[in-house]
Amino acid sequence: MNATSSYPVTHPRVVRRTAMLALTLWASAGFAAPSDSKILFAHDTPVPPSVQNFAWRVIETRCSYQSFEREQRSFWAFRTHASRIAERVIYSINIVSTLTWKKTEPPAIIEMTVVDDGGMQLTALHSSFIACTLPPG
Repeated sequence: MNATSSYPVTHPRVVRRTAMLALTLWASAGFAAPSDSKILFAHDTPVPPSVQNFAWRVIETRCSYQSFEREQRSFWAFRTHASRIAERVIYSINIVSTLTWKKTEPPAIIEMTVVDDGGMQLTALHSSFIACTLPPG
């Protein structure tokens, strides 16, 4: 019995789909997004899920992305740092935001500092290519 496939294993479509699946699995192994945050953080990040969720809410409420724009973009925390000063923990989070399908648009960089002293406070917020503002006060 001779069983043949409609696509041989070396067909470009099969190779492309296999490569995309492998890349997706590889990326998922090193990054994890908590349920409420759409920012991908490395699995060994010093930033706890509560701060990751807060960082996402900052992007939702303090950066001028329209809701459809946020859905189209990917957000990756590429540099994170945590330091403790007395009872306060200070988190520095750098995020890159890209439109993967639109290579002509430069990535946006969002830098924020969050202080956790029992409650979350946004103490610094800077961005490139998108307007992000600190809350008044």
